[in-house]
Amino acid sequence: MNTEVIRTLTEGACASIRFRTRKEILGENPDISKYLNDILTDKRVQYAFSWQKENGFLGDFFHAGWIPAVKMKYFGTGAEGALRFLSEMAVPDTYPVIKKCLEALLRDNWNPDPWKWSTVFEPEIGLFGADNIRAVVFSYFGIEDHDFIQTEIRRTLGYVRAVSDIRSIEEITGTYRQKLYYSGTPLPDLYNLKLLAFTKSWRNEKNLDIISKAIEKLIEFSPLPKVYIKIKSQLVAPAQIQPPNLKQSPYELGPRDWFWWIHTMELFARMRIVKKVPSLLQQAYELKSILKEGDGVFLLKPHDGYFKAWSVYSGLALEDSWKNNRWKFDMTFRSLLILKYAGLL
Repeated sequence: MNTEVIRTLTEGACASIRFRTRKEILGENPDISKYLNDILTDKRVQYAFSWQKENGFLGDFFHAGWIPAVKMKYFGTGAEGALRFLSEMAVPDTYPVIKKCLEALLRDNWNPDPWKWSTVFEPEIGLFGADNIRAVVFSYFGIEDHDFIQTEIRRTLGYVRAVSDIRSIEEITGTYRQKLYYSGTPLPDLYNLKLLAFTKSWRNEKNLDIISKAIEKLIEFSPLPKVYIKIKSQLVAPAQIQPPNLKQSPYELGPRDWFWWIHTMELFARMRIVKKVPSLLQQAYELKSILKEGDGVFLLKPHDGYFKAWSVYSGLALEDSWKNNRWKFDMTFRSLLILKYAGLL
């Protein structure tokens, strides 16, 4: 690590990056109270807080939440998007707004979503149920001791492990209305990866080897085609793993490609499998080379759309503005985070 770059991140970046650099990259135990006031004054944080209802729930729905605001009939404000954003901003689960919302998610009838497919549990066709998403939301805050979360971790291990037995995409898909749909064992989705990335209780060498082999198979199948979930006569788009081409070198990425590569590579790194999967290890070394070419700073400016628009899927920018080259703080931090969790720092 370039000590000058680390100094810049811990002194010049936004409070969330300053805190998380010390905690996650340097492995220190910084006092969150020294950073929390600055984090809480971020207008995006205040906007998410404004969604809280009397019962503690954040927003009108669960599988929703856009920051900044997006006017949509069902998906404008929601607990999942808010909690994902607030966890990334380093607001602790002990903070009253977070604590009350997590408590609301533990009550009976906790899910107010009108979108029926978010509650359906039919894993054989690729619908993993609302509890899978709820478990991921808790895992963002390092919480995995509830029974329903442990159940979802066990199920997810099975879903991902099953990939190793698939011989081809054609083996598990059919065609309906000129589109592919799952007719056999479905591929894991982004939520499956997230749950394994943000939990630790499942990790032992046996499971890590099993998951690594499954990810190697996904890479072998890349670029992954768009595959839908077929329910009677309806096609539903799953939370498909992105980018489709898991083999792609960072040097081949354009400005609009960086979000999904950074997003998913961080999940793989958090799962502690990068060193076990040759293609991922090569990509991580290439990321390290990109930083070296910038004297430790990420200098390839990405398109800001997906980074700055926070939702259940998008959003990685912790800086509230990318003006005056402040995007470099976000991109350098994310790159170092990947390398740290990958065991390359």
